[in-house]
Amino acid sequence: MTWESSYNKKKQPQKINTLLNSLMHKLAGTSTDEIDQIFENWVSIIGEKLAEYSRPTHIKNNCLYIQVDDSAVAKELQWRNENIIEKINTTLPNTSIKETKIRLKKEN
Repeated sequence: MTWESSYNKKKQPQKINTLLNSLMHKLAGTSTDEIDQIFENWVSIIGEKLAEYSRPTHIKNNCLYIQVDDSAVAKELQWRNENIIEKINTTLPNTSIKETKIRLKKEN
């Protein structure tokens, strides 16, 4: 009689990054890699001054959510919305952002 493990090879340990990407894709239709790439290129996407007062937070259904420090920056980003989307999709060809939502940072 030979012994065979019932342990399925598909259930081998996986890297946490792989699991997070899979979870993010299921929940939001995106991966952590996309938002990481946008975050890393944020200054070149919107410029140094605006990058000081804003940050991309997450992507959901091809919509990039951006948090801003004040309403003047929010208005400026709304005005530049189409240019921001075009710059992201040009700079990062594996990304498909179709819209942005800008949120004002809540004060404590």
